[in-house]
Amino acid sequence: MSIEEQLKDQMHRAANHMATPQDIYDRVWNSTERNISNQGPLTRRSRNRSFIRKALVISTVAVLLGISIVSSAFISPAMAETLSRIPLMHNVFKLAGDLGLQTAEQHGLAMETHYRDTHDSFTLTASQVVFDGLRGGIALQLDGTGHPASLYDPHARSHYEDSFPKSKGSFGMMKAFVNGEEGGITWEIGPGSDTGSAIVTITGASLDGVSRRPPLPAAFDLTLEVRLEGIPEPFVLQIPMQQNTDTHALYPAAQKSSGDIGWKLEEMERSLVSTRLEMVLKDRSPDERAMFFEIVDQNGKEIRMVDRYGYDMNQGYRHYDMLYEPLPSDAQSFTIKPFRYAIEQELEEKKERKTASGSWKKEYIPALEMTIPIAGEQNK
Repeated sequence: MSIEEQLKDQMHRAANHMATPQDIYDRVWNSTERNISNQGPLTRRSRNRSFIRKALVISTVAVLLGISIVSSAFISPAMAETLSRIPLMHNVFKLAGDLGLQTAEQHGLAMETHYRDTHDSFTLTASQVVFDGLRGGIALQLDGTGHPASLYDPHARSHYEDSFPKSKGSFGMMKAFVNGEEGGITWEIGPGSDTGSAIVTITGASLDGVSRRPPLPAAFDLTLEVRLEGIPEPFVLQIPMQQNTDTHALYPAAQKSSGDIGWKLEEMERSLVSTRLEMVLKDRSPDERAMFFEIVDQNGKEIRMVDRYGYDMNQGYRHYDMLYEPLPSDAQSFTIKPFRYAIEQELEEKKERKTASGSWKKEYIPALEMTIPIAGEQNK
């Protein structure tokens, strides 16, 4: 769903739940009758009142959304506080999350939270949380009193750290703790719905980096210690995490090899939020580039990767634990498409090695592709 469609959907839902002063309808009717007298008297029916009520509320919400999105740098703190009460404004998952986080929001699995910490006129809030047992997602929102806040700016982070100045309040570093312990968890931070928000993804972590990573507990206390630029004190958010959707383990008998390269799918897990693949790769080819695994559903749509962890086993063998967005709930099969990224050898080759969008081209290996049926494989 596009941003425009999301805004329209939110405004219509708001029209059914937001209360407006009763006399506003009478004032609108009186004003309308005075200004359109040449068209004859208007009939005041309940369905017309309902229509005008919705039109008024939708228009009001649209104006507020337009002000907040287009002119957020010019509104007063009081207006900003009012706008922050509109659910859409802090619905980071719906506006900026991957397909899994959006699905979690649609199915009521994303919890609205208000865990916050304030330092130096900045307030950092964990506004949404989801945990499906495979990964956790936390939406962070930074608000500054009297000045705009910039927590995560993808443009700034795409430049070298020393060449692009960071604004006060921008993300510096973070530590994550599970039940007070720093080990056993890893995190990544990515952009949110605007520069004042971000999305943190957490997963279990191997303690030694050369073994399988264990899953996070079904319930635990998560502590995020976030340091922002220009603010000495860390922001500490203590967030209870609870798995609130089922995961299903699958064991498809799938493997493929060609020449010196082969792979085997050892385990697969699915939830409404994530798809997890655990694979072993044998690669004794002279090509030193890393191997990646794209997956597409039965309709050819790519299921985007969310997280990837790998470690070396015996010589020539590597174990991968990868998280993707969810497959469609009615999917009967999916296809694994191994590939390597094209890497430029010389500067003049750079344009040829990239796609029109600027991302690196993928060099697929058709001999290693395989379509895997999943119907009947679910192990509940």
